[in-house]
Amino acid sequence: MRPSSLTEQYSVCGNKNCRCIDPEKPQKYGPYYQLSYVHTEKNTSRFIRSHFYKQIKQEIKEYKKFKLLVERWITFSIQYSQTKMDMEKKREANVKLKKLKL
Repeated sequence: MRPSSLTEQYSVCGNKNCRCIDPEKPQKYGPYYQLSYVHTEKNTSRFIRSHFYKQIKQEIKEYKKFKLLVERWITFSIQYSQTKMDMEKKREANVKLKKLKL
């Protein structure tokens, strides 16, 4: 898993006679793949080789899937906890009501 984003970058070389700066039909160099992520509160960005692109893309996909599952788990856990508290509150109200009827 990899908590990252992967972007496709194109660049120009700066040579004024190069095809990459042509004002009508620029043909920039690339694509280059840039990987960016934050880990242990540190931002990191690096270029990766094109033959790693599919692997990195899959790792990012797996991380997003994992994160979604964790969010669902937390949501269900909060709902479960709230339901337990609501049921306990109703049970206490029923006990008080029974005491008043006696």
